[in-house]
Amino acid sequence: MSALGRRRESQDEEDYWMGSKVNRNKFNLFDDEVTVETAETLAKSKKLLTQFEDEDVDTVNWDDTPVSSEAADSSPISGVSARVSFTPSSLDSTTPTVQYSKSQEKLHSLTSPSSARSLEDEIPSYTSTSSGSKNQEEEVQYLRRALKKARELKFSPDDTIRKMILGEPYSLEVFRSKEEKLQLLDKAIQVHDGNAITAVVLFLRQTIKPSLFNLELQRRPVAVNHYLSYLRAHYDFKELGDVLGMLNRTEEAAILKYKQAIGAPDVRGKMNALRGCLKAHFIHEPDLVNEAHLVEQHAALLERQWPIEDADSKAEAQGDPVFKQYPRKVSILNMPLITTLYYCCFYHGRDAENLLTSPLAIKKQHQLSDKQYMWTALSARSRLKHWTGIEELLTAKGWFGSTKNVSVIGFDKVCEILHKTSAPNDVLSKYMRMIDGSERRLNLARKYKCHEVVVETLVHLRDRQELQTYASKLPPGSPGLKTAQDALRSSTIKWKT
Repeated sequence: MSALGRRRESQDEEDYWMGSKVNRNKFNLFDDEVTVETAETLAKSKKLLTQFEDEDVDTVNWDDTPVSSEAADSSPISGVSARVSFTPSSLDSTTPTVQYSKSQEKLHSLTSPSSARSLEDEIPSYTSTSSGSKNQEEEVQYLRRALKKARELKFSPDDTIRKMILGEPYSLEVFRSKEEKLQLLDKAIQVHDGNAITAVVLFLRQTIKPSLFNLELQRRPVAVNHYLSYLRAHYDFKELGDVLGMLNRTEEAAILKYKQAIGAPDVRGKMNALRGCLKAHFIHEPDLVNEAHLVEQHAALLERQWPIEDADSKAEAQGDPVFKQYPRKVSILNMPLITTLYYCCFYHGRDAENLLTSPLAIKKQHQLSDKQYMWTALSARSRLKHWTGIEELLTAKGWFGSTKNVSVIGFDKVCEILHKTSAPNDVLSKYMRMIDGSERRLNLARKYKCHEVVVETLVHLRDRQELQTYASKLPPGSPGLKTAQDALRSSTIKWKT
């Protein structure tokens, strides 16, 4: 056929389809209702019949990509093809009848109930992975839409703080600008709710620059106090020290570092930490001069305790008689200063002053008072039953080489210590006679049952009646009774009337 003829035939077909001979309303493939006549007319079309004759035209993979006919025939699950024919009954019910090709028959045999393996068994990994990823992606998309919607809503600081106080759901992420965040913090401070203030401060710390956060925090002392309390409760000492230093609260920062230093489990580590803390936070601060002295004393005490403990533990292991008679109950490490002094007075009371164990060296270095030293040393020697050592402590040199008994804590306290350690009656009575004040001496002598001192005091007071009453209560043959009887028979004593 010539080109002119082919062109004329094409023009005739186009005129036929586009002309009035065909009712286009009845032949619309997108209409919801399809009549029998329309289906028959469609079947007569050469082009559509050609499409239905090709079995593998509609062969597709599971991902809707076309495959070749060979792949469709070789694998029962690689692709499907279908031939659709319309029957009058099916057209009336608008349900097409599907006729399967060979590849579809294989797939139908796999998916039928009588088959030993199902389609899910053939592709289990694909189904689970695909559905899980899809669900996760849908959830992420939903959350993004919810967050976008929440950001679009207008949340006021008053409403948000009210929800925080009432325990209702709230969101701080909707406040984007610095001004909105600071308004939120000011509102929390205004209502005096500590939890709300802390929550907003932490939100600011996470969402604005550190320099800006520190600047705005300094302008709000109430927020600073709540933030510091939060850091202390959560043991965030590094951040706490930085904030205190930023606020120029040097005393609090120094005490914080001191607490961290003494919390070291190892003694050597504690000594090094104390020295470092002393140099960094105490020495260069004029307002912390007294505290610096105390930290220095603490470090010096640890440096003294360490070698003493090392030497005494070795001596105890080697069977030293003193440690065998009086075994050590605890280590001297980390003990207070007075306890360390008592320990050295007990085990090293006569050591020279140039030794670390010398009680006098401890008194001098740590600037202990005479009363502190006397009470501690007297208690240690009294427990050791070292009465001559007690005499040495209570003896002082007078004018022209003379000696006299002196007690900076008072002889009443000396008698109290001696009585607690069950000192002999003659030793106790000796120092009881040195108590100033007749009434005070008489009361303590009666309390500690120093009968001779009681009788001597009553005679000194010339109280004959009270002496007779007291003598009647004394056991027969006791030294106190004999002294009382001699005083009552004496004619040189002028008794009170």
